[in-house]
This record gives sequence, structure tokens and C-alpha cells, in this order.
Amino acid sequence: MNYKIFLAGICLCLIAQLPLHAQTSEENFNVKSFGAQGDGHTTDTKSFIAAIAACVKAGGGTVYIPAGKFVVGTVQLFSNINLMLSPGAVLMASPNKDDFLLQKDYGFSGSGASDKLGILFATNAENVSITGTGVIDGNSTAFMYADSVQVNGDDLSYTRQGNAYLKNPDGNKEAPVMWKGIGSERPGTQIILHTCKKAIIRDITIRNANDWSVDIKESDDVKVLGISIDNDQRVPNSDGIDMYDSKNVLIADCDIRAGDDCIACIGSSNITVTNCNCTSRSCGIRVGYNVFNDHDSGNLLFNNIHIYGANRGIGIFQRRKGNMSNILFSNMIIDTRLYPGQWWGHGEPIHISAIPGAGHQEVGTISHVRFSNIIAAGEQGIVLIGSKESTLQDISFDHVQLTINNGKFTAINGGNFDMRPANDVKTTLYKHDIPAVYASRINNLTISNMDVHWDPSLPAWFTNAIYCDNFDQLTIDGLTASAAPKAPANEAVVSLHNGHGVSLDHIKLQTDIPTTIQHKLILQDNAGK
Repeated sequence: MNYKIFLAGICLCLIAQLPLHAQTSEENFNVKSFGAQGDGHTTDTKSFIAAIAACVKAGGGTVYIPAGKFVVGTVQLFSNINLMLSPGAVLMASPNKDDFLLQKDYGFSGSGASDKLGILFATNAENVSITGTGVIDGNSTAFMYADSVQVNGDDLSYTRQGNAYLKNPDGNKEAPVMWKGIGSERPGTQIILHTCKKAIIRDITIRNANDWSVDIKESDDVKVLGISIDNDQRVPNSDGIDMYDSKNVLIADCDIRAGDDCIACIGSSNITVTNCNCTSRSCGIRVGYNVFNDHDSGNLLFNNIHIYGANRGIGIFQRRKGNMSNILFSNMIIDTRLYPGQWWGHGEPIHISAIPGAGHQEVGTISHVRFSNIIAAGEQGIVLIGSKESTLQDISFDHVQLTINNGKFTAINGGNFDMRPANDVKTTLYKHDIPAVYASRINNLTISNMDVHWDPSLPAWFTNAIYCDNFDQLTIDGLTASAAPKAPANEAVVSLHNGHGVSLDHIKLQTDIPTTIQHKLILQDNAGK
């Protein structure tokens, strides 16, 4: 018997017995079967809508996008739909802004800086997914002036440099560019999940967003896994993944390169972010801002994350009512720097602030925040600022290595604190000396096993390793540090003012930077046990 012929016959019989839908489901909902051209010129929105409608009518399934460049406006997804982008498939945003629908027509607003929707959205949908290794391209060059930067509209009179602040002799190649026409009319967030449940975004690439990349809005049980976001970092508001008023979200194994916050969590709870690389012209990770409501945030876990080249590493901001609590950051490497232009942030590896925001008087709380196993380097120190309206509560650092660097823009915009947005212009963007750790109006601050290193060329406005005022209960157990190398002689390594409940132990002088000034190790002014 010829066994090759026998086996081939068996295989043909098995294939013949396979259910027909296993062979034809992708063909049935292949967008090309509904007239999509994928030629990079024809607008294929209607064909996508038709394919999705057919899939919905069939009770759900996969809408398949083959290789090709498909120009589209806004496309809506529904329950039980998987939009699958095959290798080589590109969804390109139409250059015509009229091809994009308005958010308000679907019962919501506030997703991104635009009033419009972007390429894909789902609302009130369950079991919806976007998968595959294809690309969603926001076509930002069609909506931005690449050679025109935004004009800084902030009051600069309180900065160290005054009106010379940000006067960059080398130009503004890294500054935010201007959008064409009215910013609120550009295409909006590339993918919006609004009031969705059991949603997945997996493996795709999002690039060239002209607004936010992904918005998870008022949704529950969402997973974002293994995606890449690669935006032009000069485009303002081109966030990575934003979560507003959502819960039970997992973000894992993502690479995010954004012109604004890489990951933002506002009014959301039970969030896990792990194994991600992030680079940004704003925050690598932002918690809070509370633009739209006073909802709480809590039970947030951030682990195994690398933030690099960011204007801020981690930022936690409380500007109106709504409390933030139970936030853990662990096993992270953070590298921050200053940028030209009106990006918010000042090179802080970590920033926590609770102050009245623009137009608000009441401020919620920030409490129970932990940082552990952190290696951080930045062109400014860690900033922890509460207010008379809201004292920071229970913040701890354990096993933190902190290096303060001198950078290209230190002289032209360094030596300032950036609290934007805030009510009081005098304390919004303003001159301030820069300790490695600055803490003000805080209760229960614990610093354990921290090492502080300084670039020897830093200017004299860099001062103490730790400066703390208006505090209650400060514990430092394990600190190896020195004052900044050019700090004035009256500056101590640890400088404490107007507080009580101090516990200091295992503090050693860092000797890696030579200096002729003998700084006092500890200065306590109205601060005692």
C-alpha cells in the first residue's frame, strides 16, 4: 500500500468534514467583501460600517481587515464584535475632518481635546475587542503644522528666568506643535470604549495620533495587552492610554511613546499596570487631575515599568474634590528631563500635589501611597506638596536611588516648580530652590533606604537632600546623601522646619562629590520629636 496516498486521502476527508463556517467566517465579514478598497486613497468608512452591520445581524463574530491601507472616518463597534487587523493592515484616519462624528451625538463628551470621535469607538457594548498585529494610524501630519510651535500663554513673571523663561537659543524642535484650524474640531481619540464591559485591545499598533490614543471611559473589565503606541511626541494631547471613571482594568506588556501622558488614571479604581515601557513629553504615569467630576480613585497597582525621556515620571494631582488612596508603585526605573515649550512638568521623577485647581476651592485627599524599589534620575527632585485645604497623608519611599542631573535646559527653565493647573498664579509656575526631595504640608512621611547622588555641575539653586516643612510624623531610616555640591553653606543635608514627630536613624554622608563646603548634616528649625 502507498502510505503517502493513504494519508493524503485521510487528510482530504477530514478537511471536507470541517464546518463550513470555520472556512468562511472571515470571508463573510472581510471588509473587502463589502466594497472596501484598501488602496490608501478611497474612503472606506461605508464598507466598514456595512461589514460590521452584517456581523451584528449574524449575532457577532470577527470583522476581518486584510493587508492594505484603508482610509476611514469614524467607525462604531458593537457587542460581540472582534475587529481583527491582519499583518499589513492599516486603518488610516481620513484627512477630511468632516468624516469624524461628534461625541455629544452618542451621549458623552470629554474624550481628548477634540469634540469629535476618532477612528473607532464603542458605547454600551459588551464583549467587544480590537485585535491583531495591524496598525491604526491617526494621520497627525494632516492636522498639525509641523513647523509651528504653540505660544506659551502662562504668566512667566514668577519664574526664575522671568520673561526669558524657555528662550531656547537652539530653537524649539521638541516643543508642542500647533494644530490646523480649531483644535476642538480635529479628529478625536483614536479608540474610545465608553460604558463598555468585557473589552479587549490586544497586539495592535497605534501611531500618529492627533489626540488621545485610547480612552477607557466609564467601563468595566477591560484589558489592554501587548499593544504599541508610537505617536509624534511633538503633538500635544497625544496621550497613550487614559482611564476615566473606569474599574477593573489591566494594562500589560505595552510600549507607549506619547506626546502627552503615557498612562492616565482619573476617577478610576482597581487598576493594574505592569511590564510597560513609557516615554512622554508629559507624565509617564498620571493619576488624577479631576477635570470633569469629583470621583474617587483607588486601589491602583503599577509594577515593572520603565519610564524614560519624560517631562515627569509619575504625577499624582489633586485639584478638586474626590479622594485618591491605596496607590502602589514598585520595581521601576525612571529617567526624566526638561523640555522646551509649554509642556506641563519640570523633569521631576515623582510629583505629588494637592492644591486648589483653576476655578475650585475644595480639594480632596491623597493618602496611602507607596514607592518601593525605584531607580530614578531626573533634572529636578521629587516634589510632594500639600496645601491648607488638603494635607498629603501617609506617603512612603523604600529602597530608592535618586540621581539629580544637569541637563541641556537647566539654565533656561530650571529652578522652578510647576503646579499647573492652579488657582494662584504666584504658585502655579514659580521660582523655587530644588532639593532632591521637597515635602510640604504632609503627615506621615516615611523614607527608608534612600541614596541621593548629584551631578557636580549643578547650579547653586539645588540645595538639600531632603527639605520638609509643615509636617507631622516624619521618619527617615536609612539615608545616604549630601547637600548639592554648590549649595550655600547654610544649607543642611536634611533640613526640617515647622513640624513635629521626627524619627531619624542610619543617616550617612554621601562622599561621591567633592566639595569645599562643610554642610551641616541635619538642621531642625521648630521641628522636633
